[in-house]
Amino acid sequence: MESWQTGLLLIAAVQGLLLGVTMVLPGKQKHVSGIYLGIIILVLSLELLTAWSIGSGYHHSPQVIPFWLLESYLFLPAAAWLFMQSNLVADFRPRPQHLLLFVPGFVEVITESIAYVYNLSAAHPIALLRIRAWWLATEILPVICMAAVLVWSGRALLQRIRQDKALAAVAGLHPTRLLPIFGSLALLVVLWVADAVLLWPVFPAVALLIVVSLFSLSFFTYTQSSFLQAVSLVKSRPAVQPAFHARQDELEWERLQSLLAQDGLYKRSKLSLEELAKSLDLPSRYVSHLINTYHGANFHQYLNSWRVQEVIRKMADPAEQHKTLVALALESGFSSKSSFQQVFKLHTGQSPSQFVKREGE
Repeated sequence: MESWQTGLLLIAAVQGLLLGVTMVLPGKQKHVSGIYLGIIILVLSLELLTAWSIGSGYHHSPQVIPFWLLESYLFLPAAAWLFMQSNLVADFRPRPQHLLLFVPGFVEVITESIAYVYNLSAAHPIALLRIRAWWLATEILPVICMAAVLVWSGRALLQRIRQDKALAAVAGLHPTRLLPIFGSLALLVVLWVADAVLLWPVFPAVALLIVVSLFSLSFFTYTQSSFLQAVSLVKSRPAVQPAFHARQDELEWERLQSLLAQDGLYKRSKLSLEELAKSLDLPSRYVSHLINTYHGANFHQYLNSWRVQEVIRKMADPAEQHKTLVALALESGFSSKSSFQQVFKLHTGQSPSQFVKREGE
């Protein structure tokens, strides 16, 4: 392997490890799916680091640190399934039993570590991969599970895209963010099957795919703070435990929706929760309860979803074609150009100009 190739693998691996650790660490503004994506990134980064160590000769150096023992393909199906679940299933919440999905991976790591320590002084070293059952469990089973996860995820993602057009999306990453991640994982599985099952010499393509994916994801994550933020569009669902038993939540929610649709109150850039509640002759806490229950977000996020849809409607209206995007945004209730661009991209996955260009094609 050329020195520039090993150098590229090392740079990509270190970059991926830093990104993965950052995503796995908890944070108030992070969507839970970022943790699972971080696990995937860590496993793939360790794969690149292992390839670097073999290509550079570090693997056989006297003072080698056996970092590859931390890598297990069995982590990938569990992390990929939870990542897609958290973005495609309504009301998904991580539960303690989900940790059981990662137990096989930890078993492999512990077993490999014990075997490595034993082999340091053993007269007859143990080669776990020569044991057929171990090879099937750690090399073949993960790729089969990954394929099953992606088949389910592909169907669910298509359904999510159709629902998105009707503003019935669940809270999660926007489909335009999920599609490239899903596509990269699908291509990785195809190459994985060719390498592990068919024994084709495609590992250079696997490494290249991982390098490109890590650099791309790092670039978008570091340059766009909202890239991995969840989007919650309007979603109607019954209230499970109403906080105000004397009122009919569904009727009041319909009345709130009708008021905004007919009177266009959301077009007021400084509309407050108290003003909206006064227009409905309802307590502000109750209006906030309705929005949290039926929309799944706060008051300002709810208003912004209306404003984004108003801008999109105006974009398609021939009578509004002479106006600039900023003018349409201000008319729809946004207070500034910067807030409009940020909110619009968070809800649609595209900047306003990109959206207009795509719709015009």
